[in-house]
Amino acid sequence: MKNYIFSTRNDWTGLIIRLTLGLILFPHGAQKVLGWFGGPGFTKEMAFFTDTLHLPWIIAFGVIIIEFFGALSLILGIAARISSVAILFLFVGIIFMEHLDNGFFMNWFGTQKGEGFEYHLLIIGLALAVIVNGSGKYALDNVVFKQPYIPGSAVALLGAVLLGLSACQQPDRTVEDKNKQLAERYFNEVWNNGKVELLDELLSADYINHTPSVPNPPRGAAGLKPIVVAIRRAFPDLHYTIKDVIATKNRAVVRVVMTGTQKDSLFNIPPTGKYVTVNQVNIEEIIDGKIAEHWRVTDELTMMKQLGVVK
Repeated sequence: MKNYIFSTRNDWTGLIIRLTLGLILFPHGAQKVLGWFGGPGFTKEMAFFTDTLHLPWIIAFGVIIIEFFGALSLILGIAARISSVAILFLFVGIIFMEHLDNGFFMNWFGTQKGEGFEYHLLIIGLALAVIVNGSGKYALDNVVFKQPYIPGSAVALLGAVLLGLSACQQPDRTVEDKNKQLAERYFNEVWNNGKVELLDELLSADYINHTPSVPNPPRGAAGLKPIVVAIRRAFPDLHYTIKDVIATKNRAVVRVVMTGTQKDSLFNIPPTGKYVTVNQVNIEEIIDGKIAEHWRVTDELTMMKQLGVVK
């Protein structure tokens, strides 16, 4: 078993594949662990996975570790097969959890509800090639294979120290970060995915909608739920693409593009079968981690023209 794990053909092909995969993944891993390349760092990334995506902490930890230390393993050529197996399972899981419904292609033109899985297939293919071929030239696997008594404890200890230092140096999420994530959850989970039950968690009990689609709705989640249901019924393919989020300590300003095809009545407008693309700016007042008040400016004239209601 050890011979298979560390053996390699010692060729240029293995080197090219290994370095390509490692160098593609390393910036993503460094964003998550070290905060490099504009990334959030370990603490914020863990919070995003557990608080926003609701993943168990062990899975969130595993994703971060695989992307960072797996990439380092590939670049150095040490236990590259083990890292490639972990990467393969990780990206297969990502496809089925997040990207399968979005189709094959990446969201190049912003017309899809999310990114497709073509990038992930490339990663899986490269990982399979490393598993079959080994690390190739200039890999530490060659040294380990020739001298099997060399321990890996020093590498593991160094990795643990780096991770610990990164976690200690990363500050807690700021209020602005939390408000931004709250606004993103509001649009992605409630409006895009129809999880209206989350409004009980995201909105304050006395939430006020200053720009309601129906007059005088009740305060709180109870007043917004039927509006979300009605609009999503009118536009079954409703999707809000977030373009900008500007968050302060008590507000989040979100610029979105609303798209959808009207298949049912929309507040006395009969179904038209027309597809709309509408710009919208939302201001969310946030108090104690919940949305307390809402203002919205929508390009309704453009929407009415696209629906054929006005000329």
